Amino acid sequence: MSPTSGTGTNTQGRERQQRSTGSSRRRFLVGGAAAGATALGGCLGGLTGSDGGDGTVTVGYVLPFSGTYSLLGESIVNGFEMYVDQNDGQLGGRDVEYVQRDTEANTDRGVSITREMLIEEGADVLVGPVSSAVAIAMMQTVETEGSAIWLNANAGDYRVVQDGCLDYHFRTSFNDWQTSAPMAQYVYDEIADNVMLAYADYAFGQNSKNFFSEAFQEAGGEVVGEVGVPLGSDDYSPYLGEIEDSGADAVFSFFAGSDAVNYITQFSDFGLDDQLTQTGSGFLLSEDTLPAQGEAALGKYSLLHYTPSKQTDRNQTFVSNYQDAHDSRPNVYAVQGYDSAQAFDAAVSDVDGTNPDDLADSLSGMELDSPRGDFQFHPETNDPIQSMDVRQVVESDGEVPVDNEVVTTIEEPEIPTWGCSL
Repeated sequence: MSPTSGTGTNTQGRERQQRSTGSSRRRFLVGGAAAGATALGGCLGGLTGSDGGDGTVTVGYVLPFSGTYSLLGESIVNGFEMYVDQNDGQLGGRDVEYVQRDTEANTDRGVSITREMLIEEGADVLVGPVSSAVAIAMMQTVETEGSAIWLNANAGDYRVVQDGCLDYHFRTSFNDWQTSAPMAQYVYDEIADNVMLAYADYAFGQNSKNFFSEAFQEAGGEVVGEVGVPLGSDDYSPYLGEIEDSGADAVFSFFAGSDAVNYITQFSDFGLDDQLTQTGSGFLLSEDTLPAQGEAALGKYSLLHYTPSKQTDRNQTFVSNYQDAHDSRPNVYAVQGYDSAQAFDAAVSDVDGTNPDDLADSLSGMELDSPRGDFQFHPETNDPIQSMDVRQVVESDGEVPVDNEVVTTIEEPEIPTWGCSL
């Protein structure tokens, strides 16, 4: 499949397959531990949907396939299409047509692609984007057209809910409150009662440090200072010096991608491992950064909603299937793509069609059995209600020298609604 553009029809599962169901609108559990699990829920009659469709569904990928975030976009596609392949190449009993366009993580391009997907390509569902800035730019177009469901498979900025609060927007990923604030009580109880904050100085990094700071102080802790670092910095030594001089016992950080690699390796080289305990959002120490971080990551803590080493039957089956398909372990983005597919599958099956209003009604409050653990779309915001794993990096006897070990799981922390009430 071209990473930049093009239209392709899934070549597997040409034979249509009806599925038996037990319909219960809004709340039903979908997914399963077995590979190729068939989504439950929904009453399947024939293949003609409530929209009078032609028996196919069109999936529009609004994702980056080039540049810094290309790995994330490709991982989301891998997860989405693995689910479809496991289900005879169909979603909701219908053949699947894929259309993909490269956002290049550019807001203007994200808007033009969204319009193209909805008006020219007739997409039934948008999957993406990765960048929160692109997601915020897409909101007006999605609302104005009102012609498709939007499964947000990564962009976590809370403002998509606060400022958008869209009927058709469902987040299969996370919001930036979830990957920061719930960590505060654990840090205060188990690690330190004072922290320094260090973050990539853009919207998501700022949101993450603000949410953590507020929760940490509510828990009784003290924030002794903060340091924002420009995106793409190569030399962290000035900022590490500020962290050292702060006198804090711990530091909470948000960095991702190559920034996370540079920050963690230089943090260790600077000798700060002996002075502070490093904690942070899960993107700081993730599947895509740990191989490059290596032993510099040992002992550090982070928080995320998916951990490939989590020892549940559901997850390990998913990991095994993904490894067979892609010769690598799944990352959090692959799971978000996979869950986007199973959510859409269940909704199309449930309403026997692709009418966006019917699909939104079905998805609202829906529960899914995910490799991450069960999660549910919040009935007021369509954000995911999900548990969060506190992980510590430990030595591994597997294919990678270090890995995340789940220390504890914070069960479904109550998430803010930011004034959204759908």
